[in-house]
Amino acid sequence: MKKKLVWIIPIAIVLILMILATAFYPAYNPKPKDVPMAILNKDNGIEVQGNSTNIGKNLADNLKKSDNKTLNWESVKNEKDLKQGLKDNKYIGAIVFEKDFSKNAISNAQSKIMTEKQNEIKEKIKSGELSPQQIKAMQAKMGSSSQEIPKPKQAHIETIINQGSNGQVSNIAQQALSKITENLNNQISKQNVELLAKNQIDLPSKQFNQFVNPVKVETTTLNEVKDHQGNGNGASAMFTPIWFAAMITAVLSFLTFKNREKLTSHKDKLWFTSKVILSVTIAAFAGAFVYVYYTGGVLNFDFNHPLDTALFIAIAILGFALLILGLMVWIGFGAIPIFILYLFFTMQAVMLPKVMVPKFYQDWILPWSPFYHYVNTLKELLYTNSGLTMNGTIWMFISFIIFGLVSLISAVCVKKAK
Repeated sequence: MKKKLVWIIPIAIVLILMILATAFYPAYNPKPKDVPMAILNKDNGIEVQGNSTNIGKNLADNLKKSDNKTLNWESVKNEKDLKQGLKDNKYIGAIVFEKDFSKNAISNAQSKIMTEKQNEIKEKIKSGELSPQQIKAMQAKMGSSSQEIPKPKQAHIETIINQGSNGQVSNIAQQALSKITENLNNQISKQNVELLAKNQIDLPSKQFNQFVNPVKVETTTLNEVKDHQGNGNGASAMFTPIWFAAMITAVLSFLTFKNREKLTSHKDKLWFTSKVILSVTIAAFAGAFVYVYYTGGVLNFDFNHPLDTALFIAIAILGFALLILGLMVWIGFGAIPIFILYLFFTMQAVMLPKVMVPKFYQDWILPWSPFYHYVNTLKELLYTNSGLTMNGTIWMFISFIIFGLVSLISAVCVKKAK
């Protein structure tokens, strides 16, 4: 057996490296896919010379039909739905068309054409070139000579970026929105110039900028990541310390359990169990509050909700520690490799934005990963105005705590001290 051990070592190393390589698979080629984006089209459209057009609707339809797999566009009915979707981090970004978008987009060309046509008719009437019948025909063709000439205005688009939902993905969304609005500006500018050319009207140089930039883009950034907030990666950075704190707490508590004296009475068992639980609870809350206020006060991290964040981290440490301890009291140190392997196989998927990991991980790994839910909830506390609520993540940790308590009490009552 000792001779064979020499050959087992390289085989073991090869297997370990293959396992770890597989565990880090999500990090090898992360590409954003189906980034959730919203479109709110308030554009009422416009009718010109008997033809109706709605630029906002046309663009919304084109975006939703686009072959671009990076962004996934979804129409929303009203501002209420849009605000709720952004608040719930359902959307990374959005584009909003004002109600007079089409009208204002072509207002420069329409104003110029109508002004020129009316001046042309007036000159011809004044010179006597037109008969009454011809005047009526021209008026019918262009609408009415007394029709009010629209005042040239820039069309307005609002682009919204939910930066706090994910800093890395929000940058991708911002670049995409900038490109979309730039292309739209160029497209509408080209249409306006073509409309002038069709009506044989020259574009004066002093009006060039109005025609080149027919659309004004206003950008709104929600949950903006501030200085000293880890460039939006604070939640991921605060995962490893918390996880190791929970593991160390669990291991030390298990050693206390393993080396306990013989407990003969129910009173002794109850007292021992209470001391272990109290010790773990104090460790979790003391560690969490010191960690948050040290990170904020000494290391200068800018917490939006320091108290809520500390409370959540305390619950997380308590939940993770009791989950690990709950297994260790039955299978001993063999529980540690299980958690380490699980950590390796989920860590990269947790650290990367959800839209950048493979579909398999999105559908089957992340929903079942407590690490993902921890990071996601912590991200909301760090970068949004959301406070701590009784959400699914909190209930998950409560279930871990209950499991750990029941498992510890059962082990103290059933297993004899050695």
